[in-house]
Amino acid sequence: MTKITTRLGLSAAATASLGILLGTSSALVPTPDSMAHSQTPATSGFAASCTPEFVQAAASGLGSAITIKPIKDSMFKGATNYVAAKGTRPAFCQVTGSFVTNPETGKTSNFLASFPSNWNGKYLQLGCSGHCGQFYVSDPAMPSVTVTAQGHPGQIIEKGYATFATDEGHEGLDSASWAVKNGKVDQDYVDDFLYRADKVLARLGKNFTTAFYGRVNGAKTQISHSYFEGCSGGGRDAMVAASYFPEEFDGIIAGSPYDIWGVSFHGTAIGKATSRSAGSVLTPGLLSLMDNVVKKQCDALDGVKDGLIQNPAACNFDPERDLPKCGPGSTPGQCFTPEQIETVAVTVNAVTDERGNIVQPGYSVSELGVLGGGTAMLSDPVHEIFVHKNDPGFKAASMVTFRRGGPGPVTGFHAVVPAAEVAAARAALLPGIGTLPENTARLMNSKTKLLMWHNYSDERLTPYMSVNWYNQLARRHGGFDKVQQQVRLFMLPGTAHCSIVSSAPNSFDPITALEGWVEKGHAPESLPAWVADRQYTPGGPKALALKTPNYTMPLCKYPEMARYSGKGDVQDKKNWSCSPSDKRLLTVGTSGRQAGLMMK
Repeated sequence: MTKITTRLGLSAAATASLGILLGTSSALVPTPDSMAHSQTPATSGFAASCTPEFVQAAASGLGSAITIKPIKDSMFKGATNYVAAKGTRPAFCQVTGSFVTNPETGKTSNFLASFPSNWNGKYLQLGCSGHCGQFYVSDPAMPSVTVTAQGHPGQIIEKGYATFATDEGHEGLDSASWAVKNGKVDQDYVDDFLYRADKVLARLGKNFTTAFYGRVNGAKTQISHSYFEGCSGGGRDAMVAASYFPEEFDGIIAGSPYDIWGVSFHGTAIGKATSRSAGSVLTPGLLSLMDNVVKKQCDALDGVKDGLIQNPAACNFDPERDLPKCGPGSTPGQCFTPEQIETVAVTVNAVTDERGNIVQPGYSVSELGVLGGGTAMLSDPVHEIFVHKNDPGFKAASMVTFRRGGPGPVTGFHAVVPAAEVAAARAALLPGIGTLPENTARLMNSKTKLLMWHNYSDERLTPYMSVNWYNQLARRHGGFDKVQQQVRLFMLPGTAHCSIVSSAPNSFDPITALEGWVEKGHAPESLPAWVADRQYTPGGPKALALKTPNYTMPLCKYPEMARYSGKGDVQDKKNWSCSPSDKRLLTVGTSGRQAGLMMK
């Protein structure tokens, strides 16, 4: 992983924000008609075919929209890279270049394509992370792709998927400065990021895939099934696809999706709350102390005291009531100042507008020890650049105030933002918001299957965004039983953002589950989860669960909650079960209400 980071030139702050002559025999590259997973080793013909000239010729029939060329921060030098077969991994050819996203202006976006020698006839588009500008979690040849795809490193290539990813029209990890040209916001760059690069690539990538393998085989080829997969920023990409162009994919996987609209308000609010004074900052020690308080109150609510909270929304934790307050004679590090308690409250309570309407739900109280922010560096530029068009007179923090009480369901200390700012952000960011319940009709009228998942202890993107969206989806489209025919949500207890850090099983295999659902009609009732090391950057925090590598547990489809049998090892999945009659994830206590859960 050190080598990965060095070659990409990622800083610690940046990573916090945040994916041809193969021989004339068609037996080397199976056509969609055969669909048999081939382990045929690559030949010298395949290696000779992995050249910029051959790939450019394959793309020439698609017009002048594609240019094969090296790109900045590529994992390899040159525009193509051949990798020989090794073990269970087949030989594959990776290609970089650019494609036109706006024919009127000539705007382009970069892409990374991976073509395995054992092509299974399927297409997989991978989402990005953060505000994109890189391929750190969207290169199927890199171990870090498991942050996006879960499963195990190399799985996508082993399965034989042709994959495509885009940097969404800009290079570099800055949150929004790439959209400013000569002091003004270039909407072309914003549109590519919000939706357009992925939308154009969805059609272009599939055409490129069939052109590539058609030239390799000397015969016409077809895509049998197409999928999209992403987590975090890539989860946002997935939800945008599900909302605005679901028909491009047979199945979509959206993990811990980033709602750029709501998160931007909350990130700015938390940043303002924390920076009010030195006494507002939460230290790692205090975060750990807070986690102990929550665990003492909430751990046993799911029927077993095992250090894991299955439904954090059911907790009755109130930071202003339950955290130990500093006073005369208090032991340093064992109590909270009033400002620190308010910072906690702003974090776990929902953001509302001045009328009390929920703008963004608060964070889960589960595993509060992992809270560290990371969204603030993305949030302020969203408003200052994307919404207010780089107006030097506007500062994002100026729109945030704090209060207790007031109209609406959130009565604890929380952030308030003007309804006018909410409307302005929605209008400016609309094409990139994939979590608006009113935009679900296109998905529900399509044949596309959507598999969502979210970490219950996500410290960067609150899990209640996905829960609220799914609850409202059920309300709009006939209830949970009806929507589960097409959309299923799985919650991962005790796991942090994109399963990178956890105290519980943090890995599962969503692509295989989606294949079974789309291609065989086997809708996933539950998903087996296990422990895996999902290091995003070297030197980052290790998952606590790595100390118990044999820890397994079933992930139930929402709103079902895993139930312990009462006997046997609590870290063995055979002692847990999922039942359609067990809908305990719908239970809401003080924590869920103050976090702004929308159950109706």
